[in-house]
Amino acid sequence: MIHLSREETFLLLTCRPRLDDAGDERLASLARQDIDWAYVLWRAETYQTVPLCRFHLERLGATRTVPEWVTAYLAGWSKLSELRTVAQFRLLAQILNTFQNDGIDHYVFKGALMAATLFPDPLLRPMQDLDIMVRPQDLWRVQKTLYGLGFKHGVFDPASGRFTHMFRRITKNTLEHKYALHSVTKVEALRPGFDARLLPREWRQRQIKSFVEADGTVLMPVFVDIHFGLANGIEEEDVWRGAGPQTVLGQAVRCQGPTTALWFSAARAYFEAFQHGTVKPYMLGDIDALVRRHQEAIDWAELLLVARKYGFASALFYVFEQQRRLYDTPVPEHVIALLMPNQKGIPDPGDYGDPIPKLLSRVVVNEFAFA
Repeated sequence: MIHLSREETFLLLTCRPRLDDAGDERLASLARQDIDWAYVLWRAETYQTVPLCRFHLERLGATRTVPEWVTAYLAGWSKLSELRTVAQFRLLAQILNTFQNDGIDHYVFKGALMAATLFPDPLLRPMQDLDIMVRPQDLWRVQKTLYGLGFKHGVFDPASGRFTHMFRRITKNTLEHKYALHSVTKVEALRPGFDARLLPREWRQRQIKSFVEADGTVLMPVFVDIHFGLANGIEEEDVWRGAGPQTVLGQAVRCQGPTTALWFSAARAYFEAFQHGTVKPYMLGDIDALVRRHQEAIDWAELLLVARKYGFASALFYVFEQQRRLYDTPVPEHVIALLMPNQKGIPDPGDYGDPIPKLLSRVVVNEFAFA
């Protein structure tokens, strides 16, 4: 058994938008103990769970037991994050309205979907970019439409605030070997209600890329990823299955279906941890909230079929089993049993083992004894 540290426990608890009574009690107790807050803040910033950490501490009235410099760090980072999120949702609404008026089939997924439908406040779920799915045959029209709205392919330099335009042509190779276009960016000049010049430059060059001008204006790039698939090899029918309108911030918006969102989020959390080395514990919070919100609508039989079809049943097993153990996420036991790798069968090439040590950057070597 791995005994989690206080810091690891704090981080795993606060990556969820909602906690039960037991979780609240444990978190409040941790906040009163001796915690390495520098480590917690560093990890929370990397995981982009700083706003959730602040939210839970304030909700529980636990900020008075936390060092003042910690609450100031949480507040400052959250303000800059919220400034970006507001700009992202404003531009997302503009894009979706244009797509709707132009008859471009689409749906929203990943961060924007999670933030707007699963969190008590969408500002609590930072997003690096906006993700929109479209049909492959519409890519050229989508690219032209986005350029008409002021978005361009290119690179934003947070050290100088300059954006370098680099047009990307859509080719046959794009369609055959990729499932998303190069991101497009629009740089917004924002006047925040706080002095952004006082915020650490490091924040603006890492997770919240931005530039602050001499007068306090924040140049905030909003990145948009246009997808035409979920991963290489995933058939278009499975990409679009279940997509339909949901109420998002009071508006009817076409969104990824809950079953597809669940298997995609779980598989992505697993493979990105092992194959890309990107640790994203906040996705555990997304998955927990997704199952609790849509447990009546999730088609578990469909999920099992898709997992077997594309060979990521083992990945879902480890994610769901740890969700159940850590958070009591209501994934049916028979689903977990059917996803479990067969120890007597051919080894699954997608079975990398338990992702939790990887997510926590833990070096874990199990001890074995001969029979």
